[in-house]
Amino acid sequence: MNKIKIITDSCCSLTKEQLENLGVDFLAMDITVDGETFNSFNPPISDPEEFYLRLEKSESCSTSCINIFLFQEIFEKYVKQGYDVFYIGLSGGMSCTNNNAKVAADEINKTYGKHVWVADSLSGSFAIAYDVIMAKRLADEGKSAQQIFEALDRNGLKTFAIFAPGDLKFLKRSGRISKFVASVGSMLKLVPVITANEKGELKLFSKAIGRKKALATIKTFLLENAELKSAGRIYIGHTGQKEEAEEMAAFLRANSTNKEIVIDFIDYTMGCNCGPKTLSVFGFLK
Repeated sequence: MNKIKIITDSCCSLTKEQLENLGVDFLAMDITVDGETFNSFNPPISDPEEFYLRLEKSESCSTSCINIFLFQEIFEKYVKQGYDVFYIGLSGGMSCTNNNAKVAADEINKTYGKHVWVADSLSGSFAIAYDVIMAKRLADEGKSAQQIFEALDRNGLKTFAIFAPGDLKFLKRSGRISKFVASVGSMLKLVPVITANEKGELKLFSKAIGRKKALATIKTFLLENAELKSAGRIYIGHTGQKEEAEEMAAFLRANSTNKEIVIDFIDYTMGCNCGPKTLSVFGFLK
């Protein structure tokens, strides 16, 4: 059996150093904030708190898909070195990146035989981190790239992501919600609570009047849907809401036997889409 190389993208909310320590390669999306474009793993502002404060004051921000050529280049590099490749990144329901990876994989597989498998996470951020870490574990156990694909494709781990954004204008900019919904939501002080559907597209889970009620909705979701009684890491991701994250962690510790609750910043790529002052929770479904 060939060696396995795992590849992901910059939407996994793991740092460059964490991925390198895992032996996982990666491709980065470009981010443009107020006309300045930079690689998401090499930003002009390395401090996440400072970055999200700047983003809050920005007039425009956008992210770009990873193109087919870059995928072909990295897939071919490892196939020529004798690897089978497993790639998993941002949901195909949120970005064209996943489709670009599949197109590139098809071309490489036509040329060299079947050596590249592209999975769809159906999610983003720390939900992808679960997949990356599990893929590495399975590879270390001697599983093939195809077996890893079969275990993880289309949310094979049964993870969830739920979040409350801070400002609807960022979801409006990225096309996740309409301008009308954003304007009405802002006027009425509505805070959407958002998850992903079975296609990996963002969907409205609930609308709450005010931030406190939105966070209460997330807590209710966790009690009703999350696996809180068995071992397994729970991620609390945020874009500058550390106090809320700490409060959510205290709630989870009081209602869970799970001891591994990790609070961390959401990566810049995902953060540009959900915006500053977002709080999110990632875990496993019952």
